[in-house]
Amino acid sequence: MENVIITGGSGLLGATVVHELVKDGKYKPVVMDIVDDPKRLKDIIDKVEYVQGDISNPELLNDTFAKYKPVKIFHLAVFPGDMCEKDHMTAVKINVNGFMYLMEAARNNGVKQVLFSSSGTTYGEDLKPGEMLTDKTLQRPASFYGITKVFAESVGRWYRRKFDFDFRAIHYPAIVGPGLRAAGVVTYVSAMIEKPAKGEPYAIPVGKDIRLSLVYVEDGARALIQLGEAPKENIKTINYFINGVKNPLPSSGEMAEMVKKHIPGAQITFDVNPEWEKLLKSASHPVDDSSAVAEWNWQPKYNTWDKIIDKYLEDLK
Repeated sequence: MENVIITGGSGLLGATVVHELVKDGKYKPVVMDIVDDPKRLKDIIDKVEYVQGDISNPELLNDTFAKYKPVKIFHLAVFPGDMCEKDHMTAVKINVNGFMYLMEAARNNGVKQVLFSSSGTTYGEDLKPGEMLTDKTLQRPASFYGITKVFAESVGRWYRRKFDFDFRAIHYPAIVGPGLRAAGVVTYVSAMIEKPAKGEPYAIPVGKDIRLSLVYVEDGARALIQLGEAPKENIKTINYFINGVKNPLPSSGEMAEMVKKHIPGAQITFDVNPEWEKLLKSASHPVDDSSAVAEWNWQPKYNTWDKIIDKYLEDLK
């Protein structure tokens, strides 16, 4: 089997990508991550290679790519959004410098393709409330995390023009999935299911009117793999929107009520964090994923909030 590398492969999306690749059996996953104990991979650790280290270390990247000779890279390692707002210089080190080191190491080692997890936060400022985001919407991120992501998207486009390098990316919406770790800005979507499922109360840190585009993590992982398998001549848009829950999007208040129907006795309240509320209002927009549908046949399996809750509760078991 040909090798593929997954950076950030022990995180929620990364580990799901790795599991899907193992299940498919087409490629041998090589996981790169900074953690020394990849808990989400314990059930398949014998089926992957694991390389511990910092993604912003160019020598590690070059040595690893030279050793394993991957045909493609899933670049999911990232300094998270809420942490970017507190420490923008580390965000530059990992999300900007690390990305550049990875692209150069990939190009210099003959890697054919890089698949990148971008974010809907590359949009935000100067948008009307509820405005639909499309491939033509002007990218003016409201967060530093979004700034680093739009930089990477733009560099990826440049590599395609300059070197005919096969870069492809997805602007991910809020990713929902089990196994809560650090409390990020959008993890409330997962927490409002997982905490009550474990018998714990949960206070949602944003107002009841926030409407985020969503995707279940399994759909998000399959989307990136599917994007990578699409014929190169099909790829016109390069950086794609996907949306798991089709419009109209439920509000956080409506989502909480649906969770309560699935989990009798769920204790869900609201305790607004003004800073998070401001950031999420800028990202609270429906998205048009018609380019992904047309160019590589994107279709989510879990396309309603009710289906996501059911799948989430099943996976928690």
